[in-house]
Amino acid sequence: MTNTNLQSLTLAGVRHRCAQETDRFFSRQEHDPRFCFELFRRAVLQRDELAWEFVYLQYRPLVARWIERHPALPLCGEEAQFFLNRAFEKMWQGLTPEKFAAFDDLKSVLRYLQMCAHSVVIDFLRRKEQKALQDAVDEADMVLVSEETAVEDQLTTELERKKLWGWLEGQFNNEKERLAIYGIFVLDLKPGEVVAEYGRVFQDVKEVYRAKENVFARLRRSDEFKEMWGDA
Repeated sequence: MTNTNLQSLTLAGVRHRCAQETDRFFSRQEHDPRFCFELFRRAVLQRDELAWEFVYLQYRPLVARWIERHPALPLCGEEAQFFLNRAFEKMWQGLTPEKFAAFDDLKSVLRYLQMCAHSVVIDFLRRKEQKALQDAVDEADMVLVSEETAVEDQLTTELERKKLWGWLEGQFNNEKERLAIYGIFVLDLKPGEVVAEYGRVFQDVKEVYRAKENVFARLRRSDEFKEMWGDA
């Protein structure tokens, strides 16, 4: 099959063949990596959201293994799931069409994705160290806020939260996403407590993390969200 014929395939067809060829690769059989490379090409060059979703679904297990085996993961105090979406987000933000032109094959693209997975773990550790140095200063700044200003800020924040939640209600893809965000940010529950509260929906903590991070990933790419709430 020529590249021209490959690019004429439907996205669903490319995804199907990519999954097949990946299975053949892990079974140590002869395989054709061009279909998976084409999936990345459409995601990057065409900025095709559905193609990105297929890339995520196809390579999520591989990226999870990379993160789980990262020697710095135990120092982070977070599960591998916490970093999974961040690795794909870093790739989404950094892999421009111009950069993609330098990649000749699937192996080079996956090497870049692996670098993104490594980077998000290391960056998290660096921020964690910096945050520890600032904690005392941040706490002192909060104490200096006057009671009158604190009450005014609380009312303003409450109104903003209601406005934000009303908008978010229309962004969730399913009940898992809504309950994950509601439990963590409205009820102030930890992921394990969300599982205990909504056991009929979530089987484990990983599902809570995954639902939360799926929402966050879309928000980070949402121009509407940025216009309404900036870096909120």
